Amino acid sequence: MNVVLNNNNSIFSKTWYEDNTNPYVFNSCLTANQSCDVAIIGGGLAGLCLLQNLLNKGVDALLLEANEIGQSASGRNGGFCTPGWASSSEEIVKLVGSEVADELNQFALDGYNWMCKRICSEKYRSLDTKKGVLSVSCSGVPVNECPVGSRLIGKEELRTLLKSDRYKYGVYSEKGYQFNPLNFLKCLQKEIIDFGGRIFTNSKISSMEHVKDLSILKVNNSEVNIKARRVVFATGGYGGPETGKISKSILPIQTYIAVTSPLSVRQKDIINCDWAIYDTRRAGNYYRVLPDNRLLWGHSITALGTKNIDKIKKNALKDIASIFPQLLSGISPKESFQIDYAWSGNMAYASNLMPYVGEIKPNIYSLVGFGGHGMNTAPVAANILGDWLTGSSEKLKIFEKIPYAWNWGMIGPIGAEMKYFCFKLMDKISELKS
Repeated sequence: MNVVLNNNNSIFSKTWYEDNTNPYVFNSCLTANQSCDVAIIGGGLAGLCLLQNLLNKGVDALLLEANEIGQSASGRNGGFCTPGWASSSEEIVKLVGSEVADELNQFALDGYNWMCKRICSEKYRSLDTKKGVLSVSCSGVPVNECPVGSRLIGKEELRTLLKSDRYKYGVYSEKGYQFNPLNFLKCLQKEIIDFGGRIFTNSKISSMEHVKDLSILKVNNSEVNIKARRVVFATGGYGGPETGKISKSILPIQTYIAVTSPLSVRQKDIINCDWAIYDTRRAGNYYRVLPDNRLLWGHSITALGTKNIDKIKKNALKDIASIFPQLLSGISPKESFQIDYAWSGNMAYASNLMPYVGEIKPNIYSLVGFGGHGMNTAPVAANILGDWLTGSSEKLKIFEKIPYAWNWGMIGPIGAEMKYFCFKLMDKISELKS
């Protein structure tokens, strides 16, 4: 087993997606003063969707991204899209009550349908979209009934798909897709540019001041500025002190993904499933076989510091071996199993696992907090905010009913690490009881 290791910063290390994404080139750094009605800070999925929504309504809007489009969580995640929120339906009801919870769950479904319409279209065929999601359980017994559009997969059938002794049963759902998320952002970016939209990359906001009814944004510590009547922060887990109150709500959580060398015929038979897969442990894995037969493996989180590439690879190999030991053992001279790509991404979480969407001060808006389930929820929240800014919908008031969640300041990351450790401990106890 040959593992190539290096100690580069995993936050911006090269991903498999970058090597398998259409080479669209639209990057344009801000070099001259601009003015607009709405300035959007952050070029992830939420920011791009909001920009498109506003442009389609004739609003003079532009977008600023500190790095390149897709270099943050929206282009570095596992590439899953399913209905729902990061928080469970039961927890959302406890947080906001059943009536508001129903509205929020409908939003999540609307966002999923919005994504499905695009990722399954001819214009987005380069995403290599595949339908179907399989959840697998390492403990417990299956429920008697499955949701509509789902079916129970018993242990014997499951073993024909995933040759692992860890799994007790699975539930397949047709409501779910896997795709290349970076390619999606590039396709969306192309749509916006072709429409005449302004997107400026490598353009980081260094300061913001307010003069009468305008916000003046300085870029890259230079004299170049943007004058905007309204500003929206869609910075996810990458925003800093410039985001004000948002930085005190969101906790950046680092998640980790590794991609293996191409699987041999024997190895592919061990994971004989082309669906997107995740296990139901509180601190579980998510994985899928990519179009070139590599295994993408998502594992673990940290809130205190970021693992380097060396550590991510070692942890991924250990993690994979705990579920599929056959992948790493009995390798013939013609086979190999190594980690070719490893990276991390800053997901933006609030302590209640719900987004922070709405006006935080006059003409300053927040559009953040989609960690854990953003590929359907970020678009719908962006479109709802866009409709609010143009006076065409009142749905934003539903988001205002979600309580503000403080991130607990300096002790927040410590609490998140402790919570994850407890989840892992509870997972082990549950498996031992099964």
